[in-house]
Amino acid sequence: MITTLFFLLLIAFELCYVTSKQTKINKPAKYLRKIIANPKSARIVAALIFVLSTVLFIIQLGWVSGLIACLVCLMGAGNLVVTLHPFRYLRGPAIMGLFFFFLILEFII
Repeated sequence: MITTLFFLLLIAFELCYVTSKQTKINKPAKYLRKIIANPKSARIVAALIFVLSTVLFIIQLGWVSGLIACLVCLMGAGNLVVTLHPFRYLRGPAIMGLFFFFLILEFII
């Protein structure tokens, strides 16, 4: 569950990062062009994902622990997006592969 919530925060932060006016993307992918064309709707979706993941963290871990865990995961997701996005390391197959690897690892442990 924590892996899925972190993945949701990663997606939401990526949406916020891509729709920022300060971000310059050379040759954006097809899905990024659609997101960049509608920044308001992308930000609304990102805000809804942030709220959803925060609520799920609180349900899973409790009130204070859930908020702190959400903030820590948000800082981690933000760090990954800001650091790796300019190098185009965050692509669909790589992210999905890592997500399933960590999800299986979470179930095993």
